[in-house]
Order: sequence, then C-alpha cells, then structure tokens
Amino acid sequence: MKKKDSIEPIAECSYNRLAIMDAVAMLSGKWKIPVLCALMQHGNLCFLDIVRHVHGISAKTLTKELREMESNQLVTRTVLNTRPVTVEYALTDYGRTLDKTIFELLAWGLVHRKRLMGKDTLGEKSALSYFAEMQQDWPVNRGREKVVKVG
Repeated sequence: MKKKDSIEPIAECSYNRLAIMDAVAMLSGKWKIPVLCALMQHGNLCFLDIVRHVHGISAKTLTKELREMESNQLVTRTVLNTRPVTVEYALTDYGRTLDKTIFELLAWGLVHRKRLMGKDTLGEKSALSYFAEMQQDWPVNRGREKVVKVG
C-alpha cells in the first residue's frame, strides 16, 4: 500500500472526489439533514417526536431514513421496555461530528439566499451571533466550546 505522499496528483484527485461523493451520498435526499438537525437540537427523540419536529415527513420515509442513518452509524435505536413499546433515537458520537458540517452548510445557504434574493434573511443579527445562539441551545453542544467560526 502506498503512502498518501506518493499518490499521483490525478489519483489523489479521484480519491478526494470519491470521499466527497461518499459524504454527499450519506447526507443526500430531502430528509436526512432535517432528521439529524432535530436530533441535534432536541437530543434523544422517540419516533413520533421526530415526525412532529420534521414537518412533512411520512412514517414510512422516516423509518427508511433512520435505518440508513443507523447503518451509517450516525444514530442509535433503543427499544425501551414500555407498554406500548417505545423506540428512541439518538445521535452517536460519530453522528455528532456532523454538527460542524451542517452549520457550514447553513452559513453557506444564508449567504447564497442573500445573494440570490438581495436581502439578508437574518435581519440585523449577524450570522456569527445567530450561530452562537443556535448552537448553545442544542443539547449536543451543551458543555462544549463553540463549534462554528464564521468569517
């Protein structure tokens, strides 16, 4: 096996492109990021709570998305010993590593919307203060230092 330093520039580009495509495939679709955001924002949630927080998602679609995210080790599924049976979903430590990526997508999206619409959707709030407020309220970030640094 070759060291990364010895990889040809074209092969390295292909390798990097494949890694990006893997990440995009894992987060692609209409619902994965909203489901991840709901878990980041609210902590552990039962199935129906996720349905309530992710407006418009069907139970069938949520089941499919949660199974995919569980197979990618982003969420854990815990069956609670209750009557009726309750299933709770939580982000794994690995899933929590996506918070920086999601905030970066949010930052880019806000700039992009401003560029296209010609107005700032945050009003007088700066993006930095918006992110700081948002992050400190998310259970996954309590007790951690600020994650996103916006320019």
